[in-house]
Amino acid sequence: MKKLVFLVVALSMLFFATAKADPKEYIMLRRSLEQAERPQIRSPFRIFEEVTVAGNIEQKLDHNSKSDLRTFKQRYWRNSSYARGVDAPVLLFVCGEGACGEYAVGGQTAIHAQKLGAHVFALEHRYYGHSQPFADLQTHNLKYLTTEFALKDLVAFQSQMQKELGLSGKWITIGGSYPGSLSAYARALYPHQFAGALASSAPVMADLDFSEYDEHIARMAGQKCLSAIMSTVSQIESEIVTDEGFVAVKAEFNASVLRDRDDFLYLLADSAAAAVQYGLRTKFCSYLEQSGRAGYVTGVQLISNYFGNLVDMSAQAAEDISLAKNSTGVGMRQWFYQSCTEYGYWQNASSDSSLRSRSARINASYHERLCERLFGIKTPAPVEQTNNNFYLPLLDTQTSKIYFTNGSEDPWMNLSITELNGNLTNPALQSLVIPGAAHCDDLGSKSTPAIVRAKDEFYNLSLEWLSL
Repeated sequence: MKKLVFLVVALSMLFFATAKADPKEYIMLRRSLEQAERPQIRSPFRIFEEVTVAGNIEQKLDHNSKSDLRTFKQRYWRNSSYARGVDAPVLLFVCGEGACGEYAVGGQTAIHAQKLGAHVFALEHRYYGHSQPFADLQTHNLKYLTTEFALKDLVAFQSQMQKELGLSGKWITIGGSYPGSLSAYARALYPHQFAGALASSAPVMADLDFSEYDEHIARMAGQKCLSAIMSTVSQIESEIVTDEGFVAVKAEFNASVLRDRDDFLYLLADSAAAAVQYGLRTKFCSYLEQSGRAGYVTGVQLISNYFGNLVDMSAQAAEDISLAKNSTGVGMRQWFYQSCTEYGYWQNASSDSSLRSRSARINASYHERLCERLFGIKTPAPVEQTNNNFYLPLLDTQTSKIYFTNGSEDPWMNLSITELNGNLTNPALQSLVIPGAAHCDDLGSKSTPAIVRAKDEFYNLSLEWLSL
């Protein structure tokens, strides 16, 4: 009987990633995973009795220093219900830009595990959730929050689990949104550790000016709704010039705590974008088209009811350095730090006014001020260096066995590897754009025929990767 392989599932935040990419992506994917049912049939060959085991490993803080012996506790979860033995596959779900939990070893990951007779692991990302190296998130404490160290965490975790549990199978990485990028990077940079990778909705190209996001939202909104959005935004821009006007407008939208005018304009933009992306477009647009500005107020409340207080996703909220604020749900301060130091991903307003759904004040200058305000960083994120280190290796023909999936409705597809983007130049990679799908839909519980085909293709590729 052939040895089956370990699958390392490195997700996002997505999850809702979103991912950041976007915090709402983290929320949406987590919700989908939590609601998905776990397969009930267990392998008759299993030798592990635990359904879910939670634990911590001592993870090295600085993987590049031999003299720095500091460690931190990194959380993980294991579900061995479907495993056929120590040489079975394991799905290690590496969580992204928010707190991880038991849900991460269930859902679609568990379905893949059941088919493959695999173990499932989930590893919380350093600096997120309760995997915290320091007592607070002051800027100087964040220096070890890097893509390089996140990838080396995966390798170190794999090694420790192999030693502790006697596991001998191969590993395949799987991830969605930002963790989808980690999944792809892990396979490219550590091909001897990881036998393959699923990179769902993975924005593998760092970008300082991701204005394509705004243009995508504008197209999806439709001309009538877009006109209503921009009419209200333009009106508000003129009113918040004075202190008195800003106070009045903030109160109108239940956002009085915000101090920065552009943070407030970003809240308006984020609300409209969320409505368009997550199935609330018709309702949101009907409010605006019928009631104008009052409808925008109602629409913002609709999005707040769906995702939680939008002020908590603002740059102002990321000023809080406490773990209490940033270790549950999305880690906004941590993600802004990664954006300012490596990725950008800034959702700037389009330079084309006909394809703009947000204030033109949401631009590069706003994001540069944001990085200085939060972290004292005065230079743009070194995205060229990030891409040289992590994106370009994906295009090298020595890199293989990575499956990129993207939803056709997802604006983050513009930063992934697809035929449409013209960067599917490595013949050893597979890429699929799923018709009608959104961000990370193939990792969640949705089951349209197109999404089912994408999930089946991953399973078939996994069998191929494991047999080599």
